[in-house]
Amino acid sequence: MANLSLHPIWHTLMPAHEHVVCLSTHTLSALAIYLIITKTPPLGRPFAKYLLLLQVLVTFVDFDFGFLFCPIPLYPAPGALCYGVLCTVFNASGHIGMLFLVFAFFYPLLIASTLCFWSFLTWLTPQSIPKPEGSAEIFTIM
Repeated sequence: MANLSLHPIWHTLMPAHEHVVCLSTHTLSALAIYLIITKTPPLGRPFAKYLLLLQVLVTFVDFDFGFLFCPIPLYPAPGALCYGVLCTVFNASGHIGMLFLVFAFFYPLLIASTLCFWSFLTWLTPQSIPKPEGSAEIFTIM
């Protein structure tokens, strides 16, 4: 059977690459958060808080993936080597990093979808829906 181990360069290149991507994403996220807070026009203020929340959650996911867990995938095997702070400094298992990664992916998705659905329901009131020109009032008797 052939040796399917990783080339030694992957043990140094991939963690460095993930740290650089994490740092550049955090820089762009900080710029986006600043622009959302300071440059949003008054008409877009109701949406700004949701965009801000989504940007903070994206930053949290990237911090977890690029700094805490920092996985090197082992394709085609369903596994990864953990080179993040959790595994190297705190000697935590890769399972803990994967648990943080799953929570970091699914909780923002759950929060964002809940907030979007809730905001849709609160913005759509009968008083906010404009009536067409020349329409008659419809009365229902229950």
